[in-house]
Amino acid sequence: MPTPHLERVAWDGARTIVRACADREWATWFANWINAQAGPPFGQLVMECRGRLVAGYGYEAAALEAGRWRVQLGDLMRERPDLVEPLAEVVREAADRMRSAA
Repeated sequence: MPTPHLERVAWDGARTIVRACADREWATWFANWINAQAGPPFGQLVMECRGRLVAGYGYEAAALEAGRWRVQLGDLMRERPDLVEPLAEVVREAADRMRSAA
């Protein structure tokens, strides 16, 4: 399997996290996964994102959160290249599972 493109993983991951944050169970699942892989504070950041989205205003709030996550995930993967492939895999898995649950 080819090495995932870091920027693609960051954007896909950002959109997936924002989508997961629409549902408390999905947000908690992703928060637990990323916290176990990357350590604090990433799990807490997912839950804070959920809180902002719940209080936010539709597309604009989601777009802002996706932009924040794209930067955070990009920085994380540059600091921890060992997380690129696991993150790409969990993003694909989560997106597929959320799509089939809808």
